[in-house]
Amino acid sequence: MSMSIISLDAVKDHLPNDAPAEYLKPMSAEGYTPSHTGFHVVFSSAANGSESFSSKLVADRAFAPGERLALLDNKSLAPVKAYSSVQFGNGPDDHLELNSDILFKMYLYPGAPGRWEVVAGPRGLSAGQDITFFYPSTEWDMAQGFDCSCGAKTCLGHVYGAAHLTLEELEARGLVNEHIRAAKAAQAATIRANKAKAASVANGVNGVVNVNGAANGVH
Repeated sequence: MSMSIISLDAVKDHLPNDAPAEYLKPMSAEGYTPSHTGFHVVFSSAANGSESFSSKLVADRAFAPGERLALLDNKSLAPVKAYSSVQFGNGPDDHLELNSDILFKMYLYPGAPGRWEVVAGPRGLSAGQDITFFYPSTEWDMAQGFDCSCGAKTCLGHVYGAAHLTLEELEARGLVNEHIRAAKAAQAATIRANKAKAASVANGVNGVVNVNGAANGVH
């Protein structure tokens, strides 16, 4: 299950500006200690030895559908939209940082305000399984798109965000969060308005109104 937002104001009211505990993103297995029990990061290094964006989060044990993996107890408001942030509303500053290993991949769900959880998806998780996340379920226009290698039949290949997909494409891949639905509705309304404006301009070019109010074709 992906992230779902209950109330924009309630969410902001319960997000601190700074993480309760310092979290430095691990870059390699050397000296790595998981931030939670039940899952860990499997690192993939780039050619120069630095951490690549293909590192992943893997389940240490089986999780039943909807079972909690962890509480999101170290989250904070994101100072800027970034590859590591998660969008929770449609305002310019409506992004949060997870400040934990969960940023590598995640299924997210907030319970009561201030009690956010990471839960297994509707199919559950088996031990050793990659923990994946459909980014457009929360992200409208991503700060950094990427080539996806999830291997799913419905994989998009390259992920940009929900702004570049139809609502049908989003719904076919699972949960669509309310702020994304609202943004898609606004996008559709803008497209309709632009089409109507274009049609009105075209009609104005193709016809004139005489003093009696009758439209005459322009030839």
